[in-house]
Amino acid sequence: MSGQTPADATATGTTPPDGRPAPAGADVPAVPDRDAPRRRVSVTLGTHLGDRRPPALEACEELMDEVGSISHLARYRTGTCDFALDAWEPAGPHGPLGLTADERQLIGRDVVHVMTDLDDQLRPACSGDLVRLLLHTDRGALFGLSVLREQFLVALGWSSGTRDELPPQDPAVRAADIELAGLANRLREAVSQQPTDYGGWLGLNEPTLTSGIRDIRPSSGPPATPVTPVPTETPPDGRPPGGTSPASRPGAGASTSSPAETCRRHLSVEDLHYVAVCRAGRVEVTEDILDDPGLARFFDDVTPRGRRQFYALLGQRIDVHLRTLVRATHLALGSRVRRLVLDVEQGALFCYPVGLDRYLLAVTLDQHLVWAADEKAAQLARQLGG
Repeated sequence: MSGQTPADATATGTTPPDGRPAPAGADVPAVPDRDAPRRRVSVTLGTHLGDRRPPALEACEELMDEVGSISHLARYRTGTCDFALDAWEPAGPHGPLGLTADERQLIGRDVVHVMTDLDDQLRPACSGDLVRLLLHTDRGALFGLSVLREQFLVALGWSSGTRDELPPQDPAVRAADIELAGLANRLREAVSQQPTDYGGWLGLNEPTLTSGIRDIRPSSGPPATPVTPVPTETPPDGRPPGGTSPASRPGAGASTSSPAETCRRHLSVEDLHYVAVCRAGRVEVTEDILDDPGLARFFDDVTPRGRRQFYALLGQRIDVHLRTLVRATHLALGSRVRRLVLDVEQGALFCYPVGLDRYLLAVTLDQHLVWAADEKAAQLARQLGG
């Protein structure tokens, strides 16, 4: 890599004046503050580009100006970095800090290889390509988005949440997530490609930042609100919220306090369609509604039984995939994982730790509701983890 070009950028939306992540609920201006200190952003061009600045670089620079929670942003074609942008925040206890540009790019290359491998391994589910990866830890988040075939955006960002906050509601991570999805689609549209519904954000109106927190409004109707907690008691008829009867899986207990009952209560045709509690090499509990007629449209070329078997096999190895990602990113993000999101063209898979070497694997088949299913999975993980 060569051609480092320092640039000043006013970080707004989520970065506090001293460069450290703002606590949840803090008043952070949603518009540029002309008197605020400007952070230095370095632009590094790949040697294979010479002195040519790709047209996409301007859009990436604008994003770094507008979203202060993003510390590093780079574009890769397979394993080669076309360009990278790095914001040099002060050293602190949080976020992807203290790394050189080469170290951040090494993380990006490793993540692209992991995404390529995961894409191959997820293909038997017949849910389309892997388009978005989000690894969220106590220190920050890594984002990987497939823009075009063999072209990826990789970003590192701050975490401004607390352990008491559901991971999907972390304002800094959510801000970066939404804006990166928008950037990826602008890059696609620039070469006459249709947009991709990363994270399900495409079906929502252009979000705005209010005091550092996203105010997300759907394209029509009232504002979208966070998913309400699921009742702790099972309705008398045994049906989960939404009125859908779940398919009974082996090992389901009769007690309303059992993990199986807790999982079953969170299933709905509107968001979560499959959940499993996993350990290394085995699945302890699994519940799903894949046979529900309301989901038949998602099974044009695969059967519910085939998907169920695939998810069970994936659950047995979810710890291996998680460790691979942690090894690739631990210099920047540490190893205290809060969630992993694997967003495919038709839905998403969520992995949440729910104890020592114990994980929740949750799946939605509806791409438009990936963000809502993520919140539902987070609630379930909290209940399972006690």
